[in-house]
Amino acid sequence: MLVICYGIPKSGSTLAYELVKGILKDAGYSQKRVPSIGVRPGRRGNYIAAMTRDAVADLVKVIGPDRIVAAKTHMEFSDDMFGWLEELQSTRKLQVIASYRDPRDMCLSLIDHGAEARASGRQGFTQISDLTRAANLIEDAIWRFRKWASLRGSLRLFYETVAFAPDEAIDAIEKVLGVTSDHDEVKRHAFEDAFTQKNKARRNRYHDELDETQKAEMLARFGPFIERVCGRSDEQWFTGFREQMLAPDKADLR
Repeated sequence: MLVICYGIPKSGSTLAYELVKGILKDAGYSQKRVPSIGVRPGRRGNYIAAMTRDAVADLVKVIGPDRIVAAKTHMEFSDDMFGWLEELQSTRKLQVIASYRDPRDMCLSLIDHGAEARASGRQGFTQISDLTRAANLIEDAIWRFRKWASLRGSLRLFYETVAFAPDEAIDAIEKVLGVTSDHDEVKRHAFEDAFTQKNKARRNRYHDELDETQKAEMLARFGPFIERVCGRSDEQWFTGFREQMLAPDKADLR
């Protein structure tokens, strides 16, 4: 089984990915690099090279039915792959795990990351220097998250659970993958041994770090996601979108 870990940037997605890897390693499934065209070259772990049908199909084929391997991505798949990915998931060849977080905190974390990248000369998010640019990136990523998370059978992991109640997250991951693991060993791997880009690792940063005008702007832009997804895990936000994706006369949903 291929486990695709999709995450909105700065949603704790690397931490979630490392929890998944830790669970699978402890359960006896090697997470060594998969020799597939679907894996990005030059990376230590299994990072998906391209979100295409050929790339995913090759990963599924190479992994086979007896292994379970996690791979990470921030990429979107094309609309015409939606039904095919659901079929893979229903036949246990694929499992999607999608990570999310309050957009206000993701934006603040992105700004921090951009400042650090510019100061160190590293690539990645160097263009993110203010709240508007961060919000533009997060808005696009939420669209991708909604597609991944609306596939029937996908597991959604909230940052607050992954970072601050990891045993609950581990339980959910174990259940969907059909494995068991030593929670202490998994947490040691994810929180101590693995590289997870922790940044400030605080909840509800926006309370203290955004002014009232900025808070109002963020609510105007992300209010439905904050209220329906982060606030109450509204299943209809996903199932309604899924129905539209599978409609024969589907229009552009963006």
